[in-house]
Amino acid sequence: MNGNGIDSALALKISLGTSLAIMVPTAIFSSYNHYRTSKFDIRLGLVLGCFGLIGGIFGALVAINTDFEILRIILGIVFIIVALNMFFKVEKQSHEKINEDLKLDLRKLFYGGILGLGIGFLSGLFSLGGGIFIIPILTIVLGFSMIEAIRTSTIFISITAIGGSIPYFLANIDNNNNIFLIGYVNIFYLLIIISFSIPITYFGAKLAYKINEKLLKRMLALLLVFFSLKLIGLI
Repeated sequence: MNGNGIDSALALKISLGTSLAIMVPTAIFSSYNHYRTSKFDIRLGLVLGCFGLIGGIFGALVAINTDFEILRIILGIVFIIVALNMFFKVEKQSHEKINEDLKLDLRKLFYGGILGLGIGFLSGLFSLGGGIFIIPILTIVLGFSMIEAIRTSTIFISITAIGGSIPYFLANIDNNNNIFLIGYVNIFYLLIIISFSIPITYFGAKLAYKINEKLLKRMLALLLVFFSLKLIGLI
């Protein structure tokens, strides 16, 4: 049991389902604010997102039916791997024409589909929206600058999180007479958090073009390591 008298396994899945539901409106508004600021090409994000939506549904279904202890350990290990990547990755130079010259032929659609399905599955499994996975891939594998990767990821997250949220909303559980639960999603916390997160996306999109990326990424990496160690039970 956790501090609120809710079984730990149930509490984890409620937190996963609610966090995915929060990402949907938050990412949509974030994407809009980025587009309003830079008018970036949204096609790659849309392609990845459409496939990611399918992967997100399957990932969420696996998460709902996975043992709590296994899910907790896997999540902690994934966070550590991502944190190490964020902390030590060598920065690449910006490639400003990547999105401008984007041509979505059949080969790119195929690889984009595989990439979207895979990241969508992971985002649905771990309720991370996909940004934490897709940003390293876009920067390391495809040579995107950090700001390009962030902009594209907001499109991807807004679509993929919808797919990941669906199984959590539709899950049939004993909600212990909690009127705020729809499946594994707590509507009360959902509404409270998005009432703050949506307005903040405006300032976040502005700061993304001004803040020191290297320092911010390393701070986030250290925070991820801390949460990872708590999930695994080492602290």
